[in-house]
Amino acid sequence: MTRRSQRAFFRKLYLAWLIDTGRHNLRTLQEKTGMPRRTLQDSLKDLEDIGIRCVFEQNDGERNNFGLYRITDWGPIRRNWVRTHLATLKAELEQ
Repeated sequence: MTRRSQRAFFRKLYLAWLIDTGRHNLRTLQEKTGMPRRTLQDSLKDLEDIGIRCVFEQNDGERNNFGLYRITDWGPIRRNWVRTHLATLKAELEQ
């Protein structure tokens, strides 16, 4: 695995963890991670590539894109592994 693909994988794991442990939309994820909006959008779209199912739940009665992301299935990824290695994931993404 190249360094670039490893960072992309770690980014997806970190985003999934944030979504699963909090209430996030694109704006709050951008604030929390410092990632550009487009990078976040691409990473969220690509979570399914590693088996993680993430859905956007629209708030009732709100305009388009007002809602929160939610992880509905971690697929083959062990959520506890991500929690245990969270500091390592964050450190790699900050480099």
